Amino acid sequence: MTQQSKQPKKWMGSTPTTCDLCKRPFGTAFVDGRTAWGPWAMMCDSCHRDNGGQLGLGRGQRYNLGTLVKVGG
Repeated sequence: MTQQSKQPKKWMGSTPTTCDLCKRPFGTAFVDGRTAWGPWAMMCDSCHRDNGGQLGLGRGQRYNLGTLVKVGG
């Protein structure tokens, strides 16, 4: 039995450009995650740290903006 190599998980939507919270352009990554008050948002790393803070199933995922490959969560 051979193992299949895992394909990296990629962002499937259109490429996001700005943070939903601070409205600034993303740097090298973005987080699709739950905020501290419940709703989900596309966040820069700074806003995610201040308003969400966790990654994982049901919490959020971090993506490399250039490749759209999931790099956390």
